[in-house]
Amino acid sequence: MANLFVASEIVAMNVTEERNGYEFYKALAATAKTQKLREAARRIAEQEKRHEERFRRWLDELGEHQPTESYPGEYDAYVKALLSNTTFTDEEAARKAAEGAETDARAVEIALQMEKNTLLLLQELRKHIPEKDLKLVDETVREEEDHLVELSQLKDELQGKN
Repeated sequence: MANLFVASEIVAMNVTEERNGYEFYKALAATAKTQKLREAARRIAEQEKRHEERFRRWLDELGEHQPTESYPGEYDAYVKALLSNTTFTDEEAARKAAEGAETDARAVEIALQMEKNTLLLLQELRKHIPEKDLKLVDETVREEEDHLVELSQLKDELQGKN
């Protein structure tokens, strides 16, 4: 399966994932009950927007690819498996999740799951790109890991676990 799925498809998924993340954090910045979460959501939203732009430029450079299948339906099954690791189906679902979170702690839990899913997608991307492009992906991975740390600390604070 490693040669079936090339970088362009996974980069396109990352564009969507980052756009959905931006929409989630933008909505969360507007609806969060605590100032600390509003500030964190604004900051992370801007980083997600930069990630989306980064991946969009890269996608333009990569162009399209038609994968070959070793059996009928292989490509669709792989795409479905990867997409099952995304948090939101689209931008609207991302906004609704932020707006509908009952508490700030719940919103942070959703954000943590989204960041973990994004990291899984980035790890998959690393398997399918030339070594010269690893720096771009690794930089994004580090930033997403920073989001996880910040959100985990914020979750502990919101739950009174200082």
